[in-house]
Parts: sequence; structure tokens; C-alpha cells
Amino acid sequence: MSDDAYEPMDHIDWDLIDKDHTIEWLVHLCEVFNRGKVANQWTNWPEDFFWEPPLSTITEEHGQMWLHVAALICQSPGITVSSNDISVTGRFGSEFKIKMMSDLSDWSEIEHTQGVDCVPEELHHLLKEYGNYIPDPVYLCWECPRGTPMPVGLYSLLLAMLDETKVWEYLLDYIATECRGCHDTGFHHREDYLRQPGRAPGSLVGWDQFRPPYRSVEKD
Repeated sequence: MSDDAYEPMDHIDWDLIDKDHTIEWLVHLCEVFNRGKVANQWTNWPEDFFWEPPLSTITEEHGQMWLHVAALICQSPGITVSSNDISVTGRFGSEFKIKMMSDLSDWSEIEHTQGVDCVPEELHHLLKEYGNYIPDPVYLCWECPRGTPMPVGLYSLLLAMLDETKVWEYLLDYIATECRGCHDTGFHHREDYLRQPGRAPGSLVGWDQFRPPYRSVEKD
């Protein structure tokens, strides 16, 4: 397909026009204007008149970053987009869902497979490294790092979900805890647990680690 023969306007799916404020529309337009190119050659950002708020506020610099996100989504069979929802199937079959905020400034939640059988067999070695049990109610609380452009953070998140390893390392590193004062129980990620004030032995405030009475994963 030569550049002279291809006209992007002829390939736009106008049935998506009611989604012209969503990431699905953004990805579609980026694909249409860069069709036939390899991922690292997506450089054509669609003209301004295609965009409605909030997409119309995207700067040229951030537009180039969004092109990398769109290329990754379009060229990864494990990623699908509908409106502002992104679904990712990792290389070991785990399913993740990302809900983008309405202005695409961040994602508001991340869903992942839960339950005792959720960790892929290929990563079962992590179970023994992190205590051989799975806390069902924990969530993947990954946010875009402060100072990092949102499309850059989203790109890294999608890569991590496609690979899966770092995701499960994070999810399995939660610690079951009990409040020293009221004895309520819950889960803290190890990083937060180690940063808490009053962690010193004998302190009357803070959280202590304990082994919860839920089902463990059987050792091989």
C-alpha cells in the first residue's frame, strides 16, 4: 500500500463518533493514521478537528506518547479496548481490566483474577517465595508515578500486565496484619508495612503481622 493510494479519512469508523471522548476513539484514529507502519514508526498524530474534550487538550508532545500506547494496543493480540475500558490477557493467561478516568488523566481501578487458583502455574515458584498463600481481597494499587506523563505510565502498566511476572510479585507481597490497638485485621503491602510509624517492638500503635486463617496453596 503506497502513501499516495491511502487516505486515512476513508478508513475512519464513524460509528465510533459517539465515543469521540474515549481512549477507544483515540486508539482507532491513531491506527488509521499510521496503518501499515511498525510500532516505532507511528508518528502521525491526527488533526485537531478530530478531537473533542478531553482529547482536544492533548499537547503535541503528549500526542507522540499516546501514539506509542496506541501502537502497543493495536499490535498486541492480548489487549482490547471498549470505550474507556482496557482488557489485557497476559502471556500466562491471566486477565486484567483497567478503567480509565473520563478525562484520561489516570486510571481509576485495576481488576485482576482472584482466588486460590489465580496465580499461573508458570509462576508458582513465587508462591513459596512470598509465603505460600494468596490474600484474595487485595488489589493491584499501581498508580502513575508522580511527574510521569500518563501515557508513559499506562504504556509501562500494559507491558507489565502482558508479561505478568512483576504484577504477581507485587500482589503476592501483601502482608496480613492486625492493629495493635483495636485488633482489626487487614492487608498491607510490604512496602507500606515497613514504612509505618511505630513498627518497633513494644510500640502500642501500628500493625503486627499475623498468619490469617484462610486457605493456603498446597505445596508441591
